[in-house]
Amino acid sequence: MIEVDELTDYLDEYLEEKQEVKNLTQETIQKQTFNISKFIEYLENKGIDELNSGNVKKQLRHYRRYCLKQRGNKRTTVKTYMMNILEFINSEDVQEEIQHDTIKMKDIIEVKAEDPETAKKRIEKISLTRPQSAFFLDTIKQSGNKRDYAICRTFIDSGIRLKELVLLNKQDIQVPIDKKGFFELPNDSNEFIEIYLRAETTKGELKDRTTFITFDTLISLNDMIRERITKLRKNTNNVYKPVIQRKKAAIEVNREELFTNIKGNRIGKRGVQDIVKKYANLTDDRIETEGLDCPVNYGKNVSVHILRHTALSHYAEILTVAEVQTIAGHSNSQTTDKYIHVDREQMKQKLKANNMKFNI
Repeated sequence: MIEVDELTDYLDEYLEEKQEVKNLTQETIQKQTFNISKFIEYLENKGIDELNSGNVKKQLRHYRRYCLKQRGNKRTTVKTYMMNILEFINSEDVQEEIQHDTIKMKDIIEVKAEDPETAKKRIEKISLTRPQSAFFLDTIKQSGNKRDYAICRTFIDSGIRLKELVLLNKQDIQVPIDKKGFFELPNDSNEFIEIYLRAETTKGELKDRTTFITFDTLISLNDMIRERITKLRKNTNNVYKPVIQRKKAAIEVNREELFTNIKGNRIGKRGVQDIVKKYANLTDDRIETEGLDCPVNYGKNVSVHILRHTALSHYAEILTVAEVQTIAGHSNSQTTDKYIHVDREQMKQKLKANNMKFNI
């Protein structure tokens, strides 16, 4: 623990060390000193004698609430205060004296628990049905961009996160790769292909896991590979035809990353987000042009995360909660349960198809 009246001494040493390491401007030092000093002053005024592992989070939460409610500071301003204070509280000397685990912003922001049924309804509203997903993919297909189509198909098939998708390597797709760098197609077109997600690419980097894509999505990946090693060239009849480019084909044989940007490097998160948003808006344009009646505003609602929601919702129609949890990489089943909102009519049809009758 640390006596509150000793915190100012720790603050002086902390800022001095920080100035040496990060070479901060005098203005920055003054702002951080002010923000942290105000927290120490608050503790003294409240009669708090010490900070220890049992009360440090509680006092941080109380101070945040005090800034918002009594001082009337804006949330963005309070966030800056708390970031400065947390960095000080988590500094090596202070943390060692208080003997607490590293405190993160999410540890001190009080979030009201969302009712599970409310969460289900919220997710259900922004998850695409199978026909809506197919319409979205068809819009991308019409554009002719093989890579963008393969990216969105992979999201809707697998339910992986954005970080996981951009870090996918070709070897993570669990089928053999031929001598030209293409995926070998299974003999069974109904086959589901495993995607191996390495621990370092997953949320929290805690464990490996496996999800799936369909045979058709695997074909779209090969189409993408073919597109990036070819170039349209005019022949003697003035007709443009795709021609394999030798250098690009040679690179593809040993390529590591699955999805690339226009320069041939691994695609970034922002690039993928822009792709999804682009085709969401184009889908809205198509709906308007074709005069269709559609309850979904794609441009407003569809994002990378919604494609993940959509995939997991589709899995939940068939698999158990535990199985969907494994695919999703959720740490607990309560999170997964939010995705379980199977259509009742679908359930009745499945029961009927399987002749589920109970003889009494």
